[in-house]
Amino acid sequence: MSNFKESSSGDHIRCSLVRAIHVGIKIAKNQYMPETKILILDEQGFSRICSALLRNDGHVVRSAEITDVGKALDYHDIGLIVTSYPDCTSIFNKIRKSNIPVLILADNVDENLIKMLNNFICSFCMVKPLDYAKFKSLVKDFMSSRFMMTEGYTVV
Repeated sequence: MSNFKESSSGDHIRCSLVRAIHVGIKIAKNQYMPETKILILDEQGFSRICSALLRNDGHVVRSAEITDVGKALDYHDIGLIVTSYPDCTSIFNKIRKSNIPVLILADNVDENLIKMLNNFICSFCMVKPLDYAKFKSLVKDFMSSRFMMTEGYTVV
């Protein structure tokens, strides 16, 4: 039995330029596609907290246990992955290969984390304990295309 879950705040549609840019598709501003989702890959308790915070802000969220990462990354509507360090280090290589932008929530910033961040095409890192308002704001800006996607990483 899989621990893969999907939740939605309705059948919302919005212009999703972030995902289109991410996969290299050029679309006009007035074209619409199904809403991109946020994938949370972490232990179940933390996933529930993140999912509730983001769903409350109107995001569509999927969550998966670390063991289900392969199946979770098969979906093509993921616009952002939220995971943690060092707990989920074992799946970073699979996430990196997906080329999906990632937000890593870290217990601390160390040399190993910096090396891992350098391997992602686009990554953000927030240090715990989380400022939930800042976390929600960062995700909102990213998902609403207000973030310019650049290669490399940003520590927030």
